[in-house]
Amino acid sequence: FKKFCKDVISATQVSHSVILLSLLYIHRMKINNPTIKGQNGSEYRTFTVALMLANKFLDDNTYTNKTWSEVTNIPVSEINTMEMEFLSSLDYELYVSERQYFEWVKKMDSFV
Repeated sequence: FKKFCKDVISATQVSHSVILLSLLYIHRMKINNPTIKGQNGSEYRTFTVALMLANKFLDDNTYTNKTWSEVTNIPVSEINTMEMEFLSSLDYELYVSERQYFEWVKKMDSFV
């Protein structure tokens, strides 16, 4: 999984902000759905869709779902479904205030 993450980040060259925001989205998803149980391998899809949504939210020039599919080898139809399901799990709330973002950065710094 670590290699997959490194490969996707390397291939897409997304910013540190996108990576941190994607981790916050995953955290929010888990808080909003505490009983959710992923299947074997779901971490790849969760990471991909969170990174994809963070990239779309923060950057003007973003990759298409087709590009994410090519980078991750996940079929574009699954990427599209994952995107809708993930957005639904977040109640379509992608916005993060500046205060929330910097609190999250501070929390992530403590892990490093």
